[in-house]
Amino acid sequence: MLAKRARLGASGRHGDESLIAARKPPARPLTNPHAEWLTSEQIGKLVSDFYGMRTLMFDKEVAQAVLAYNTGNRKINRRKLQQLVDQMGRGEFINTGEPIIISKEGVLNDGQHRLQAVVEAEIEIDMDVRFGISREAFARTDTGASRTPGDVLTIMGAHAGGQVSSTVRLLLLYERGLPDSIREFVSHQEIAEAFERWKGVEDVVAVVNRHPFPKAVKSIPLYATAFLASRSPGKAKLETWLDAVATGLEVGRDHPAYQLRERLLRGIPAATREGLLERFALMVKSWNLFAKGETVPMREFRWVGTGKNAEDFPSVTGAKL
Repeated sequence: MLAKRARLGASGRHGDESLIAARKPPARPLTNPHAEWLTSEQIGKLVSDFYGMRTLMFDKEVAQAVLAYNTGNRKINRRKLQQLVDQMGRGEFINTGEPIIISKEGVLNDGQHRLQAVVEAEIEIDMDVRFGISREAFARTDTGASRTPGDVLTIMGAHAGGQVSSTVRLLLLYERGLPDSIREFVSHQEIAEAFERWKGVEDVVAVVNRHPFPKAVKSIPLYATAFLASRSPGKAKLETWLDAVATGLEVGRDHPAYQLRERLLRGIPAATREGLLERFALMVKSWNLFAKGETVPMREFRWVGTGKNAEDFPSVTGAKL
């Protein structure tokens, strides 16, 4: 219980390390050596008397104590919450410096999703907490545009950051196992780390963009397929396949690149998960057939992801991620 924990001086920023160790031996090393374990009473004292920032350790009990101030926030977004719970459960959540904010009036201005995620994930993490801000500042809190994965990769030096980040995300889902992984959350950190691991994605995106693809043909699955093909035994044929898919010239009706082009021009939506999966699967099938020098009749060029005739998601033959 919080009330039973040995007290740290509320006015001391870091307290006595021996008291910290005696009060609550952490289950694992602290993620931040400057973080403090405080009781609900000590947090209440900071709410009423303190103006500034403190870095606190949170577990389920501490998070619940701070959530007691959540009397004027919007309804929890379950999707956003589950993403945070999953991220914390995988040990990927880090203190970015974006604080939990408790107003001087004793109302939580920002941070309810992170706090509730700590409760549900039942983990111990450190987060910064800002005290002393007025409640009226709530209307201007968190109103800026969120940083996208594309922004992150652009900062890291990638050209076409949006296309590259979306391609990396799809490749991570492919690596996890499509189609089941299609609804899984992929964090900015995972995308950044995968970009470092798959530096060639940026080059492949540039190669694809050099070809005159119709709008209905070019989409993120095309970039992902091209990258996988570039890491397969048939990689020397990639430019030829891309040109055939882009133009449809100098290939017969049974050519897998022509078949793919025709199917996409007839319309497979790219904005839905189902459409994205079908596009990706057909692109992989087209590449595999082309790499082996095979042709296919139109009636046999398809991929069915649901129902009694559902097929496994295809993989690019010989590709190594």
